[in-house]
Parts: sequence; structure tokens; C-alpha cells
Amino acid sequence: MEYFSRVTPESVGIHSKGIIDFIESAASKGIEQHSLMIIRHGKCAAAGWWKPYGPEYLHPLYSFSKTLTATAIGFAEQEGILSLDEKLIDIFPDKLPNEVSDNLREVSLHHLLIMGCGHETEINGLDPDWIRHFLAHPFLHKPGTFYKYNTAGTNMLAAVLKRKTGQDVTEFLRPRLLDPLGITEITCAHLPDETSVELGGGGMKLRTEDMAKFIYFVLHKGEWEGKQLLRSEWFDKASAKQIE
Repeated sequence: MEYFSRVTPESVGIHSKGIIDFIESAASKGIEQHSLMIIRHGKCAAAGWWKPYGPEYLHPLYSFSKTLTATAIGFAEQEGILSLDEKLIDIFPDKLPNEVSDNLREVSLHHLLIMGCGHETEINGLDPDWIRHFLAHPFLHKPGTFYKYNTAGTNMLAAVLKRKTGQDVTEFLRPRLLDPLGITEITCAHLPDETSVELGGGGMKLRTEDMAKFIYFVLHKGEWEGKQLLRSEWFDKASAKQIE
């Protein structure tokens, strides 16, 4: 462990038997565990991996990736690269359908972050021109009024970041988040478009300890080792109810 020192569970107020009971209960329910790391007060009270997984294994994050992508948008807003009020039609004028609906005109980056862009169903993200497909997909609801879990919406945020900066999410996060936290390796799959945007909605891989570092950063509202990397107000918004 490079950052979280190893301690006994009891030394940070956790009963060892509670951890064992949790592991045994999960196993009895047929839940396949790959790794477990329990951090309290900046210390590691328990860590373990189930074969064939191990501490050095870059594990698929699936939708954990979405929070990293959203965090990249937070950094971009903090630096004035973009505004959450910006409309998709202004960022991707070359990808718009022939007829732009009133609802599409209103979709902002904020609506993508809260998964309230107005789609009632998700698109097939494997379309080679998936950005155009996303914008042509029916926006049946007024943005901000209808919740739909939308992986493609988070992929759109990755596409916005790349159009604004020329960088993928993981590249953009390198000096702002990954290097300060000591996260040396992260990978992300790419979508099949002409600019090969990263699959920010579900394509990343990280080690377990690096996931723990990121969540510790979130827990402390953007502070790491006494330095405020991302303003705390971002986390206040991210953890508040935004949509029904």
C-alpha cells in the first residue's frame, strides 16, 4: 500500500467479525467478489483480492467511469473551458439533424450530468456516427423534467471535453487529478467515431487502491493532502438531488 497505511480494523473502530460476516454473507448469496478495500480515517482497515484478481490488476470500472468523466467536466468548468449552461446544439452544430426540435435546442451539459436530457430510450452507442445518432434520437421530454439512466449521455460529455480541449477524459485528468493522487495507470476503451472519443460512460479500468484514492478525494470534496484540487461546491452539487 503506497498511500493508505495498513492497520487493524479495531484501531479505526471497525469490528473484524463484521468484515468477515459481510464477506461470508456475500458468498452465501452467490455474489462474486473480485476485491475489497475498506478505508477509514485515511487508513486501510482491510484489503483482499479473490483469484485470479490481484492488487496490480486493472479492473473494468463499468459505470464507475461516469463519475470520473463528470469530475473531468468539473475541472473544465472550474478552469472556464466550458459552462454547464452551454447547449449541445452550439457545441456540435455539424452533427445536428435536419430538423432541430424545441427540446433538443434546450439540452445543456447540466442536463447530461443529471441524466435528464429528455431521451426516453438509449441509443446504440456502437454506431460509427454515434454523436449524430444521439442528437437525432427523439427528445420526447423537456430537458430537466424526465430522468433516464443514459450511458450515451455521459459519452457525450467525453465528446464535449475532446471537442473543447482536443484531449480525452483520462488525458485531461492526468495533471489535474491522476498525478496528484499518484494514480499511475488508467485505461479507457474508445467509441467508433472519427475522433475516437473515450467511452466515458463505462470504458475505464483502474486498480482497486486507485479507486479508493479517488473516492477518498470525493469524500473530502476535492481536497488531497491539504490542497483543494477541485472546488468543494462541485461536490455539493454532485451529491444533491437534481431531478426526480
